[in-house]
Amino acid sequence: MKMDRRIIRMAKAQPMISSRMIKDGLKLPVSAVTVRRRLCEANLFSRIPRKVPLLKKRHVEKRLQFAKEHINWPKESTKLFQSVLWSAGWPKQNIGSLLES
Repeated sequence: MKMDRRIIRMAKAQPMISSRMIKDGLKLPVSAVTVRRRLCEANLFSRIPRKVPLLKKRHVEKRLQFAKEHINWPKESTKLFQSVLWSAGWPKQNIGSLLES
């Protein structure tokens, strides 16, 4: 039971980690298959990240230009603006560095 909780905690903390790495990281006396089985029992199944095309420099510039033009939208439009503009998986922590340049 304690081992299961440790496996699940590590998998949730690092979602992209493999069962072999969990086994080695926690120094468990079980096989990687057992780790996978425990994760499946906890409804944590393996996934493959979706491949998405990278943004080209011109795409970033166009998005940034749009954001600068619409930065003073009314408050009721702001929520829609934020959800639409960065919905393609754009990392939000990079916005500030782009606006400063």
